[in-house]
Amino acid sequence: MKTLSYALAYLLVLACGGALAGCKGENIDSRANIGTARDAITDVAHTPVERQSIGNCWLYAQATWVESLHLAATGQELDVSQSYWTYWHWFDQITSSMWSDEISTGGNQWKSHAIVRDRGLMQEADFVEEDGESEMSERQASALETLNDELANGRLKESEAREDGKLVRQVMDEAWQLSDDVRSDLDTAFGEDGQGSLRYGATVTGTKIIDPKTVKAKYTKKTTSGVTTRNVNLVTAIQEWRNASYPSTSADRRNFLIRVQRALHDRQPVVITWNVDFNAMESDIEELKGSFNMTTLENSGGPGHQGGHMTVLEDYEAETQEFGLLKAGETLSPQTDANKLAALLKTSTKIKFLRIKNSWGSDRPDRAHAPGFPGYHDLYMDYLNGPIRWCPDAEGGSCTGETVPFSDVLLPPGY
Repeated sequence: MKTLSYALAYLLVLACGGALAGCKGENIDSRANIGTARDAITDVAHTPVERQSIGNCWLYAQATWVESLHLAATGQELDVSQSYWTYWHWFDQITSSMWSDEISTGGNQWKSHAIVRDRGLMQEADFVEEDGESEMSERQASALETLNDELANGRLKESEAREDGKLVRQVMDEAWQLSDDVRSDLDTAFGEDGQGSLRYGATVTGTKIIDPKTVKAKYTKKTTSGVTTRNVNLVTAIQEWRNASYPSTSADRRNFLIRVQRALHDRQPVVITWNVDFNAMESDIEELKGSFNMTTLENSGGPGHQGGHMTVLEDYEAETQEFGLLKAGETLSPQTDANKLAALLKTSTKIKFLRIKNSWGSDRPDRAHAPGFPGYHDLYMDYLNGPIRWCPDAEGGSCTGETVPFSDVLLPPGY
């Protein structure tokens, strides 16, 4: 067992789209090389890195979380379609008294859980075949452009049209270029008007849509008597995992991080919500490469492109009084390194950085990654604690706001 090398917001709407950088739309790149860590440095069960093309990082984080729980339960990879969930996010948005002529791609943990419970899951290749072959979905970006045009100038311009679920489904199916078989599956499960819901009687029988109650999930639950293993379904996991907000005082923050450490030691895919300033991302200095840190931000001269982001934790590095620096990537055994593992959880230990599995792809000249770990980035605590100047809407103008980049985490029950 490897235990040093490890891995939401229900009310916070993530700034994952528009001009905000955390989940800002990407330039299309059809390279199909799927990124993984060079070495197996953690017992957190992670699937390959993928790359978002629009502002839906929260759905990529949700997919990573679901895939990790399923992989731990079955030993088999589930390639969840973020496009499928994105389709239903847009459908719900358009048909729910939408006043804007442009789709918002941002969301939150509550919404991602709701989509899973209402609409279930699909494999990537079953919804959009090309998604199963590439690290990034080009279809998401093209569908977004088409639908925004329909909202501004086309068939969905008027509010009456947006309230017509059958018409909205028709326009969306065309924008997504869905096959006849996929359209038929959506009709069968949720009706031509898309008004069905798995929580209220809809069924996926005879379709390639997966009921979340049939998706196996394995995780740990912490109680006063110890840690137990939960072998349940995805709906139960959604009901049991809980959000925890990052505190404001040093003592509370250390206790909070110990909770996160315990979950990571127990190989749990902890979801983290944080704020991105791309001027804090190091691309050149080798020892800081691929990280977000205050030194790089201060050397940049000021704030850069900013936005909210959601990812999943993988690992961390910490300084202990007893053993000095325990590095990310080094394996600790509970049999031979019990003292080191105990030292990591002491209040005197200082976390240096948290390592995340990201949704920015594995091989990009504009996104340096942690050395040896394509698609993974290190979040230094000096950056996460901040505060940093915060002006995601300023676009180069004056910046008077301030924020602590670390927002919250999603933890398994009892942690």
